[in-house]
Amino acid sequence: MTHPGKNRLSLLLTTLTRIAFMRAPLLRTRLLPVLTVVTLTLSTAQTRAAEFQGTPELSERWVQQVYQPAFQQFASAASQWAAGTKDLCGSTLGSRIYSLQTDFTRVLKDYARVEIFRSGPLLDNHLQNRLFYWPDKRRVGERQLRNLLADEDVASLSVQQLADKSVAVQGFPALERLLFSDGKYTVEEAPLCHVVETIIQNIASMANELDGAWQSDTEYVQAFLHPDATSPYFRNHAEALRSVITEIVTGLDSLVDRKLQPLLSEDPRLIRTAPLWRSRRTVAMLGGNISSIRSLLFDAGLLQQLDMEDELTTDFDYVDHLLRKLQYTFAFADANGQLSPEVDTVFASLSAVLDDIRHTVNDDVLTPLGMGVNFNADDGD
Repeated sequence: MTHPGKNRLSLLLTTLTRIAFMRAPLLRTRLLPVLTVVTLTLSTAQTRAAEFQGTPELSERWVQQVYQPAFQQFASAASQWAAGTKDLCGSTLGSRIYSLQTDFTRVLKDYARVEIFRSGPLLDNHLQNRLFYWPDKRRVGERQLRNLLADEDVASLSVQQLADKSVAVQGFPALERLLFSDGKYTVEEAPLCHVVETIIQNIASMANELDGAWQSDTEYVQAFLHPDATSPYFRNHAEALRSVITEIVTGLDSLVDRKLQPLLSEDPRLIRTAPLWRSRRTVAMLGGNISSIRSLLFDAGLLQQLDMEDELTTDFDYVDHLLRKLQYTFAFADANGQLSPEVDTVFASLSAVLDDIRHTVNDDVLTPLGMGVNFNADDGD
């Protein structure tokens, strides 16, 4: 019988080889180091996982060491940003566009760390879409923002009024369009300035709502920590475990199949559809997402319980290496939007390694827990 670890190795090698031979000779050369460092680690975790149904201690660590710190940091960063922009409009101190762009990146990184926690509070009140409406295949955000700016009452727009409008104009993508507009505006211009200020305040309001929903005394957190047969959220610790695994798999699926896919297309039109490509903050989003997936797997002790720490540590360390290379790359694409060969290679490698992590989770966690085959990460069913 072929070991599942061999299946994963074969899949990774096949994926990398396909990428290499479909692309330029330079890319094939640059992928060779990736191919040579791939090693086979025979996992013994499946038996452990089949017997594992979650524990109170694991649930407590997830709440206290992963979820609560991430949401608290997002709320703190967004609140500080909102407080610092109260006197933005009408400023005579010169344009603050660069400081706003810097703060945008800082708060976005904190949001990216909570974005994959797609269960419970983030799904309430349409918060997920209000904070980050993407993908926007029909360019709804562009049209809705244009209509908003043309509204005769926009100068008096309140946070509550904005919260009642289209989800596409309430969060980071709309703000990105305003702050990274190719120099067409100075941010202090009215009504643009007031809209920028209001969106920032709206993001802070939603961040604080999420932070409040993850406090220990809320119904959702209490159900996660102390499941009950009558709870509308979790009836036992196995369901809490299933919720976390769903977030991990959904996060990996989103990264590999949605966020990285446009970047591997070699088509500038599709590349521009990657999240936050206008501002070149795509890597910040990817890094935050990956950081939280790693936290869910490692920080609460899940992989230790399943005897899988060593198996995935190497993969995640290599992912961190690739992200660092992207972080210090200044020229991502040429004037036509085509990725440079070096960046193209790194994104291809990143996608391949994340896909390998996804198959490891599928083989050694989902299947033994009875969540494989027909498991749908989007709805947890």
